[in-house]
Amino acid sequence: MSNQSDSLDSIVIGDGVMVKGTFTVPSKAIINGVIEGDLTADELLIGPTGKITGRIKAKVIDVRGELHNDIISEKSLIVRSSGKLAGKVHYSEIEIEKGGEIEGVLNQGLDSPPVRMSVQAPVSAPTFVAPTAVVPPLTPAAAPSPAPASEPAKPEGADKA
Repeated sequence: MSNQSDSLDSIVIGDGVMVKGTFTVPSKAIINGVIEGDLTADELLIGPTGKITGRIKAKVIDVRGELHNDIISEKSLIVRSSGKLAGKVHYSEIEIEKGGEIEGVLNQGLDSPPVRMSVQAPVSAPTFVAPTAVVPPLTPAAAPSPAPASEPAKPEGADKA
């Protein structure tokens, strides 16, 4: 937090702190502890030890810890490599780092129908294959005819008889 006015409309829940209730934060919420309840903020940063169970709504959500239940990100949602989301997730833009986990239903846009998504390996671009000439089917070759039988060799002097 850069100045005192930033701290007046922000909240920090430290590591080891557990709170219950409904929270509305006009600016930034930094969560390293545990919240059981609902949280609305402009910007939500969940640290690696942070966990929220409840309805979460923010313009920007950056997750290194855990979020459970209904999650609404009006602008961007970033799930870091240590982040875990579970529940119904509504987002405008999403980024998931390798190792980040999401379990549940994803909805892109606030009013869109649910989309079940799974992460897949990238698909390579299609390759162009030139058309080939049409080749007529092959006809079987005729069997070779037997070679003419050769005459047995005549003994010497057999011509003279």
